[in-house]
Order: sequence, then structure tokens, then C-alpha cells
Amino acid sequence: MANAPVDDEEEIDLTKLRYVLYARRSSEDKNKQVRSLTDQVKDCKKFAVANGLHIVKVIREKKSAKRAGQRKKGFEPMLQDIRDKKYDAVLSWAPDRLSRNMLEGGLLINMLDENELKDMRFVTHHFTNDASGKLTLGVLFSISKHFSDELSRKVTRGNKGNFS
Repeated sequence: MANAPVDDEEEIDLTKLRYVLYARRSSEDKNKQVRSLTDQVKDCKKFAVANGLHIVKVIREKKSAKRAGQRKKGFEPMLQDIRDKKYDAVLSWAPDRLSRNMLEGGLLINMLDENELKDMRFVTHHFTNDASGKLTLGVLFSISKHFSDELSRKVTRGNKGNFS
């Protein structure tokens, strides 16, 4: 058969999945990034309507994703809820909203590999749950980590220069 599928995986009906919308801003300071969470949620909801996605919960978090294990009230419970089958999929504005460290980025990709997580959707990036999509997602998580590391280095260098 010339047009047979490359693999035996069934195509998933995205409209039947239960999506958790995850929005995050890095700063816990109430005066910084005030519109960020509102804008992310608004854009994600608009995306969900346009694509027929069913959002069952919205998580808004005000915590840095630079270091793993720091998001006890939003991200970590979300991962457990996915394991507990409360959600099938994640919708977020961009991959860097989910992770800026390799451990948590790797956890998400592993959840896709283990079929605990059926899909991920982003307003700013197209993701496919296949080898190429997971490679791209891993690269995006790596770029996010690099950005955080470089920003930290530059701020430290700037602070040292100010006090010299």
C-alpha cells in the first residue's frame, strides 16, 4: 500500500480532550507584568474557541520557572492532575510559560512519551505530538533555559558594575 500510514497510532480528536490552560508570569511583584496573565488567558481562550478545544481548568501562576520544583501551587499540582487523568492536554501561550528548566521540560516530554499527556497546544507555536514535534519542544525549552541563564548573568554583571 503506497499511502499507508507510517505508524499505527490513531489520530486523536482534539475536540474530545480536556485541556488545562496554564498561564504564568515570572514576577511575583504585583507592579510588574500586570497584564501578562490576563493577556495570556484571553489569547488562549480565543485560540481554544477557534480550534474547538475544551478547557476544563485555568491555572494562573506568578512564579519563576527557572528552577525546577519551585511551583508548588500551580505547575506541580497540574502535572499530578494529568497523571490522575483529570486533564488530557495542556494549552499555554508559549512553551517558555511552562518551563525554563530542563527537568520540568523533560517531564512534560516524558508525559507525552508515556501517553499520560495526549496533546499540547500553544498560541505562539505549532506543536505536533511526534518525534519532530517533541524535538522542537525540547529545543524551545533549551532556548528558554539559555535566555534565563544569560539574563541572570547579565544582571549579575550589571549589579557588580554598579557597585564597583
